[in-house]
Amino acid sequence: MLALALALVAAPALPVTQRGPFVEMQAGPQVLFRGRGTGKGPEVRLDLGLGLTERIALEAWVSGALENAPLRAPGDQSRLGAGLGGRARVYQFDSEGKIALWARAGAGFAASSPGGSGPLGFGGAQILWQPFVKRFAFGVEADALLLRGGAGFAVLPSLRCAL
Repeated sequence: MLALALALVAAPALPVTQRGPFVEMQAGPQVLFRGRGTGKGPEVRLDLGLGLTERIALEAWVSGALENAPLRAPGDQSRLGAGLGGRARVYQFDSEGKIALWARAGAGFAASSPGGSGPLGFGGAQILWQPFVKRFAFGVEADALLLRGGAGFAVLPSLRCAL
């Protein structure tokens, strides 16, 4: 793992670009509103994508989440989902493209335990910042979540690496 990290840092600097393949990891809190109350817990999402142009990218994602049951209701829930998504750059804050606002959306299928499997969708806005190491970008995303039996939101800090 250390050798991989050193190889990525030592790789030649690339110009600021959003084209080409990338991998992104996001993790943060989610809140879901269901008929039985509000559930809170962590969500993790892993994206493997391809920037088609400087403004548009497509991606495949997998996600996992845990949802704590409300205090008066038994039963924590877990969810594993997968699907396809896309993003479009809405606004560029600087001339080099190091800070940008992206609109994101995705849809797929989620298997939940102890029940409630079905379609899953998300959509939201993400701010990405590319620091001096041009292969990486840091960001934060605010998403609306829709799934069978509920809706909610998530705030997901992210780390993106160009491949």
